[in-house]
Amino acid sequence: GFENAGFKTVFANDFEAQCRDTYDLNFKDSKLVVEDIRKIDVDDLPKFDFLLGGFPCQAFFISWYRQGFNDEKGRGNLFFDIVRILKAKKPEGFLLENVKNLKSHDGGKTFEIIEDALKDLGYHVKVKVLNTMEYGNIPQNRERIYIVGFRNKLYSDRFEFPGPIKLTTKITDLLEKNVSEKYYYNNKPLFEKLKNSVKEEGKVYQWRRQYVRENKSGVCPTLTANMGTGGHNVPIIKDKKGIRKLTPLECFKIQGFPENYILPKISDSALYKQAGNSVSVPVVEAVAKQMMKAME
Repeated sequence: GFENAGFKTVFANDFEAQCRDTYDLNFKDSKLVVEDIRKIDVDDLPKFDFLLGGFPCQAFFISWYRQGFNDEKGRGNLFFDIVRILKAKKPEGFLLENVKNLKSHDGGKTFEIIEDALKDLGYHVKVKVLNTMEYGNIPQNRERIYIVGFRNKLYSDRFEFPGPIKLTTKITDLLEKNVSEKYYYNNKPLFEKLKNSVKEEGKVYQWRRQYVRENKSGVCPTLTANMGTGGHNVPIIKDKKGIRKLTPLECFKIQGFPENYILPKISDSALYKQAGNSVSVPVVEAVAKQMMKAME
């Protein structure tokens, strides 16, 4: 998304080795470094202008915060590694993405700590919840919080989040034409539980362990990182050949990845997880373009 807006990637990191398989097939300039970000020395990072990242929303205990950012145990709080890098490198700005309820987590205390920490580093911060189906022209109901920061107040004052756009893309526009039999439920144990509920072509359903949930708005429910575990949560559709789950490629397309994006030959469960963990590309691109525009 940022590359489409005119930025260039100089460093990329993920904790999961299989992300490199996907990333390195599609990005030639900067290879993905597989490492725990907590172990990466700030001095080993190249010079950069913007930091992009997401971090798990775990309880932020005030005591950790008071200890500063050098908590010996690490405690899995990756937000403080973002702070550590921003503090040392002082880039022009950042875009951070997270789940919508980050703002209400722990009665708003978590978000207050995050915002205060970023402002203490000298950044001007703007925040908005954007839904993929309203801002990306992609039929997925995915609400995420986007946190934009600039060191330069003028850029921040000029920056505005993108406006909503009309949803014209349908789920059927993103489906593959020839899908392998392995994705179909026909003649499989779950078929009996699905056949009476999954009736309409072009509509998305979900198997929720005990029952089928129909998505009435005509869009796909939020893709999640646990989609690949035991088939749970992978959206289900009906086509001419029968009832099936979405393929990994379709899930990537429902995150707005382009037609020419290449998926590696790794397990479906790993690909589902990557799709669910990803950001919606067109939404990030829209935000990135507004960031670029603010700096013109």
